[in-house]
Amino acid sequence: MFKRILPALGLLVLAPLVGEYLLGNIAINALPMIIGLIPLYGGGALLIREVARRWRLGWPGIILLGLAYAVIEEGLLTQSLFNPDYVGLRLLDYGFIPALGIGAYWTVFVLAIHGVWSIAVPISIVEAGSRRPDTPWLGKVGLTVSAVLFLLGGAVPIALASPAIYPLSAAQITWTLITAIALIIAAFLSVRFRRPLLPATPASPWTVFAITIAAGLAFWLPTMAGKLQSIVPAWITVGFYLTLYTTMTLLILRWSRRTGWGPWHRFALSAAGLLTYAWHSFPQPPSFPAPANVDLIGNTVFTLAALGLLAFVAVRLRRTTPPT
Repeated sequence: MFKRILPALGLLVLAPLVGEYLLGNIAINALPMIIGLIPLYGGGALLIREVARRWRLGWPGIILLGLAYAVIEEGLLTQSLFNPDYVGLRLLDYGFIPALGIGAYWTVFVLAIHGVWSIAVPISIVEAGSRRPDTPWLGKVGLTVSAVLFLLGGAVPIALASPAIYPLSAAQITWTLITAIALIIAAFLSVRFRRPLLPATPASPWTVFAITIAAGLAFWLPTMAGKLQSIVPAWITVGFYLTLYTTMTLLILRWSRRTGWGPWHRFALSAAGLLTYAWHSFPQPPSFPAPANVDLIGNTVFTLAALGLLAFVAVRLRRTTPPT
């Protein structure tokens, strides 16, 4: 039982560490805040992982459930998809769609952040170091506890925003729920579209790693381009992101359909995702004020921790699946 619970506990802690601290969004002097983030990030990631493995949804199901999580968090909990002055950043101005009340750029950007980095990357890293990567870690009680944790975690951003919580309209709430439910249904239906493996060799894990690192750099490049919003029309940026997502999705689907695809390829994807957040933390200013030296120290500590975690997982993976 302990061997099954240990990776679950690891995922509970790793998800918020990756989602906020390794990203550089929260500095190390605010590490105690992780207590409030574990139920939402960790509970959400663990719930998605256990549901996906229990119902054999595979990685397409995990990604779709991760996107549903992102829609719920950013639409209903933090409400950043609809609040035009969320934490004073005016995130919706670039590519604002009046009919929907959302910012096209922010929507395609933040949903990918949560679907990939907050959910998929932590799950993949912990599974790579686990001896039971494809089977549930928890029973019915554990599954219920993770669901309760997620629900409790959802109350945290609402409580922090109250009483100045942004008033969502009935239409915004309705369409957010419809979108999340549609993604959940798609996750369960995705198993029907699985195609047989092809007798072919995929790209090497190092090639997968290099291409994913390049994709991560491309993903963050628009956010670091200075006055991008005053130079490039929003729809060009949105089109760039959608093209990037489509390209990587088709590549990964093509690779993973080949019989040579295995644990080291999946580890290459998640390692590239983890290291992308690590390097991005240094130019990323924290959301909560912190002295520059504290921010730098924290980014260094979390980056070294990420490297140590990858080394640990690689050693464990080598014992069970020697690289070819």
